[in-house]
Amino acid sequence: MHLFRILFFYEWRHFRAARGLVLLCCLLLATGLYGIYYGTTEIERQRQHLANLPELTRRNVDELKVKFPGPADAGDIGYYHSTFAMHHPDRWAALSLGLRDVNPSYVKLRLLGLQNQLYATDNTNPMKVLSGNFDLAFVLVYLLPLLIIALCFNLLSSEREEGILVVLLAQPVRPAVVVGAKLAFRLVVVLGLAGLLSVVGMLWAQVPLDGRVIMWLSLTVLYCLFWFGVSLVVTALQRPSAVNAVALLGVWLLLVVLVPSLLNLSVATARPVPQGIALTIKQREEIHGGWDRPKTETMNRFFALYPQWRDTATIRERFVWRWYYAFQHLGDLAVAPQAAAYAHGLQQRYDLVEQLNLLSPAINAQTSFNALAGTDLPTHLQFQRSATRFHDSLRAFYYPFLFGKVEFTHADYAREPTHSFTSQPELPTIYRGLVKLLLSVAAVYGLGAVLWRVRPITPR
Repeated sequence: MHLFRILFFYEWRHFRAARGLVLLCCLLLATGLYGIYYGTTEIERQRQHLANLPELTRRNVDELKVKFPGPADAGDIGYYHSTFAMHHPDRWAALSLGLRDVNPSYVKLRLLGLQNQLYATDNTNPMKVLSGNFDLAFVLVYLLPLLIIALCFNLLSSEREEGILVVLLAQPVRPAVVVGAKLAFRLVVVLGLAGLLSVVGMLWAQVPLDGRVIMWLSLTVLYCLFWFGVSLVVTALQRPSAVNAVALLGVWLLLVVLVPSLLNLSVATARPVPQGIALTIKQREEIHGGWDRPKTETMNRFFALYPQWRDTATIRERFVWRWYYAFQHLGDLAVAPQAAAYAHGLQQRYDLVEQLNLLSPAINAQTSFNALAGTDLPTHLQFQRSATRFHDSLRAFYYPFLFGKVEFTHADYAREPTHSFTSQPELPTIYRGLVKLLLSVAAVYGLGAVLWRVRPITPR
């Protein structure tokens, strides 16, 4: 143990003298702080937008009260009045933005057809973005391994190339102690930086001190241990420093860039999903066709779904609001199978990625961080289902006015349903991610142990 401490202290002195490594650590620290700043700023911007939405709704109501000073037709109110389905972020979202920078944080809704409003901003497939934006999770998953590579590529090769290894092995010291001391120091440096950034990020984002703190730190530690294990495997091959550097960078490129890209391509091929804009186009075609269908045909189809309104007066006018909203809703129902297939396809694609992300600890860690922060695809799909239920409640609120021919008064605005949805962590995904990272760590250290046994350290 005394010799271990001496070697550990020697590594500290060597680290201080290597200004390039110190500068690299400072650069990673600065990059991590910027990632925290960017993530918290982006989430705060979204929160501010969401906080302003009730005021926009109130202004819209005030304008309608001026436009319709007395009792009004509920059809006019439903057409001109807009409200919002809001997706509030969890505080952890500041550390792992996930898909919150891709998907809208709110949906503007009126009494018109839902799908056109729900997918109006969905012009890209959310699963195309696997890594998220530049936040703390991005720094930990994609940049921290590069620091580990910079610290470990010459773990023993530099001593061998400088002739120091001969002197070390001539002493009564086991090679495992030398490697262990070197690795332990580097592990302390990396985990210290990762822990410092995580603590700063948690304090900055004001995250709740719950079990997710331990989960975040566990994911970070396991992910760092994996990359140290990779460095240990490459070091066991006892190649020159330049070869080690190229090999480690090749592994980083493979696991962080190439495998995720191939995985994304293969998943997109295996689970083809149309973009949401296709639903919008099909629904518009259905709704536009409603103008040309006989009103009796439209209303009979609607009454088959809502028999409680069948006793309303026969429509003889050229235009009446209840007929208009009836074929709007029928337009939604016409594309309901496609909408369900679209959401199901996205979920299947996400599930397939999660099944295969054992091939890339980077994707596994990123997926787990997003699940912890409630910024992953399943959370967005839950928000869309919540917005759908909210739209249903709006229709249920307006239908008695429309079909009962009840006038809409100013007091009725206060009774209109409201919506709020807050992200929740996907705990099963986090647990599976931890298990997979643990398996990856065990596999890489097992391989390293085998290589160190069959290839003992030699001076040359």
